[in-house]
Amino acid sequence: MKKLTVALCVISLCSLILLINASTVYAAQAGYDFTIYPTQSTVTFDGKWTSTTEWTDGAPANPPMSANANFRAKWGPFVDGSTVPQYFLVEILNDNTNNATDYWQFCIDSDQSGGTAPGSGDLRIDIVGHSNVTFYTGTGTGWGPMATPGSSDFQWKDSISASPTSNTPHWILELMVNKPALGIGILFNGRVAVYDASNNAAGVQAWPPTSRDVPNNWGTFPYSSDPIPENLAFGVVILLSSAAVIVGSFGLRKKRVTRLATNSLR
Repeated sequence: MKKLTVALCVISLCSLILLINASTVYAAQAGYDFTIYPTQSTVTFDGKWTSTTEWTDGAPANPPMSANANFRAKWGPFVDGSTVPQYFLVEILNDNTNNATDYWQFCIDSDQSGGTAPGSGDLRIDIVGHSNVTFYTGTGTGWGPMATPGSSDFQWKDSISASPTSNTPHWILELMVNKPALGIGILFNGRVAVYDASNNAAGVQAWPPTSRDVPNNWGTFPYSSDPIPENLAFGVVILLSSAAVIVGSFGLRKKRVTRLATNSLR
């Protein structure tokens, strides 16, 4: 009788867990899921691929931001409960001009709470003109400025350089945020965007191609504790390099993204 009671309790507990998991649905843009793999190569913050393998341990976004821009990401190494670095590398393959209104932008839904407007768990980072950084936090109706974290919790550098993705020098950004220090959960949603003022016709190029102001429509960032599969680490680099050559040689028609108001960094 005791064994039967224990068995019933276990079954009930498992059913409860399944019910909780089934009812936990996070709002996000369909088709935009980015698996983050652990760091295998140390990142040197110089705004470029310091070595040909520095970023092959982070898969490129698929689908990409656009035909001319994409990003990679990786996490770790885990130091302790207060230090878990999250790294990004972003490239704009057809941009080598320096304009005051160029920008890189990162939006992070730290707790995957979604929403139709930025909330307290939402973070936005704008790097404008390749020199000015502003952090924002959600207010419930929009964005409000916040203090820029110190160098142990936030680092960035961009430069014009060639890379394994394209032999033609282009803008490359490296960025790190320390997740615990900024309140970013193990799992988070987000959006990555760039704007090239010298190519205004392309508008904002973003992953997903949605608004910075609607967390419900950002992508998801699950993570893996296993190293990136070899076919992703090297095969995609070759594929993207070939695509970049085609873009440069034949003027491949650019993929258009949703055009948002540039004067408000949307």
